[in-house]
Amino acid sequence: MKPNKNLKTVIFLAATAFFATNVAAENTLNVGEGVNLLAANGKELNPDSLFSSTKVLSLPNGVNQILVNYTAEVKKGSEYELEHSNAFVLLFDSKDKSLTLSAPEIKRMKDLEDFETSMNWSFLDSSGDKVAYKISKIKRAGFQLSRDFENELEEFNKSGEEAALPKKQISSNSMIKEKNSKSQNNNNTKNMAAEMLIYWYNQADEKTRKSFKELINNQ
Repeated sequence: MKPNKNLKTVIFLAATAFFATNVAAENTLNVGEGVNLLAANGKELNPDSLFSSTKVLSLPNGVNQILVNYTAEVKKGSEYELEHSNAFVLLFDSKDKSLTLSAPEIKRMKDLEDFETSMNWSFLDSSGDKVAYKISKIKRAGFQLSRDFENELEEFNKSGEEAALPKKQISSNSMIKEKNSKSQNNNNTKNMAAEMLIYWYNQADEKTRKSFKELINNQ
């Protein structure tokens, strides 16, 4: 018995419509050179990798919260060292957009200090229009061997800061949050190792730094 042609057509059109709807029902976030995506909507990104970093992220339509920082090679005397900005929390509302977040070029410590004060991130959609966002900073003094970004965001969202998640969304995130002490300890160990790699990079000569960069780029 041959399949009913009309039925096949209906199934095909329904599947196409379903696929198109699901593809469109999200935002795509791209980040520029040196920008590190640390967490999105309360969930830490790449906790198990020292070398890979998220550069493209799919986010649901509506209100989203991301945690980012910036890494730059800053000239100190005759050498360059890796320096990190503080972590910034951005809160924005977007639907079916391709977004790009980038930071200004930073070459000196003065540039980094100015960036910390101005918080002048460039946040644009695919048409080049500015994306409205609220921003706050999570400061941590001193050398940090490890950070628990999920816990820091959880505390931050209770603070009433401008970029804190709305209470309704905080409750929703708490219901789906899955985290145990074993994975948390593993993440802290990974973060500590990453910090130590940065420390030794800053101690190395130019030849060793070049080899280090090539190793990372080949991962």
